[in-house]
This record gives sequence, structure tokens and C-alpha cells, in this order.
Amino acid sequence: MTTFEIASLTINTISSVAIVASAIYVALQFRRAAKIHAQNLEWNKRIETRKKLDDYNRLDSALYLNERFKFVGRKHSVPIDEITKAIEDDHQVEVHLSRLLNYYEAIALGIENNFYDEYIVKSTRRGAMIRTFTAFEEYIAYDRREHSPMTYIKYEAIVKKWIDEERKEQGLPPTGKVCQCKSVSVDGYTFCSSVC
Repeated sequence: MTTFEIASLTINTISSVAIVASAIYVALQFRRAAKIHAQNLEWNKRIETRKKLDDYNRLDSALYLNERFKFVGRKHSVPIDEITKAIEDDHQVEVHLSRLLNYYEAIALGIENNFYDEYIVKSTRRGAMIRTFTAFEEYIAYDRREHSPMTYIKYEAIVKKWIDEERKEQGLPPTGKVCQCKSVSVDGYTFCSSVC
């Protein structure tokens, strides 16, 4: 072997080692960047969850409805006749009821789509969400019959999931009624039907 061949072989070996080292470094950087991105995504999800939960403080609907129906202390649903009579007397009841239930539906939808952090929502709003659902369950069923079978379906699903989790922790059987969305086609239109 000539000196030129030895030098050429040495340079090629060094180049190959440098390329492999660079590839390893780039792979480690990609892995690190992916980890940082995942952490940023999780952090942003928590921030968005907190912002959405802070909206509740500006939402006067819960106070209005509690003054009207005293639902915070109730163990059972407000009768639908009482709600429809209140709506006939004051249209603002329906506005506030829709606003509050839509707020909770948006939170449940955000949790399902991994936009909001379920742990934060559960630790801060669980009781209020369950109480509200329990109080207005008859109205939700009425609204589904009158308008759309998918109304507040995500809200109901998350509430029933949390209730079942609590029952499981207490050693009780689940309620067995966690509703899910089932696609149904009617006259060429596809919509979500509640399956409990």
C-alpha cells in the first residue's frame, strides 16, 4: 500500500466515523426535541384547561340557575315540569341553562379530544359538573327528545365515567350507563345517537 492509499483510507475511515457520530448526534437531538415538544404540548394543554376553567368565574349562569332551582343542594333532578314552567315565565332560564350546559359540554369535548387536561378539570370542577348534570338530567333528556339526540352527550359520558370511577374506589358496582356516541345515518345525514 502506498502512502497515498493509506492516507486516503485513513481519511475515509475518519469521515465514516464522523458521519456515524453526526447521525447519532442528530438522532439524539430529534429525540430531545420530541421530548421537549411533548412537554410543551402538555404544558399548553394545562394552560388552556386553566383558561377554560377560569371562564366559569365569569359565567353567571350557575348562580342564576341556583337561585331559581336551588340545585346545588339537591340529590335528584329538577322535575322537567318545573323547568319548562320556569322557561315559560322567564326565557332567561333557558338561556342560562343552555349556556351552563354548553360550557360543560365544551369542557368534556376538550377532554375527549385531548385539548384539556382531565386531571385538572376533575380536581377542580368534578363536583360541580356532577351536581349540575344530576340536577338537570331530566332537562337534558327532554332537550335530546325535542332537538337532537346528541345534545350534551360528551358531558354525560364524562360525568358517568367519573361517577363509575368513584363507585369503583368505594367497592361498589358501576352504574352501567356510560353513554357513548354511535353514528346513525338517516336520509343521507349522519349524526350521533346516544348509546347508554
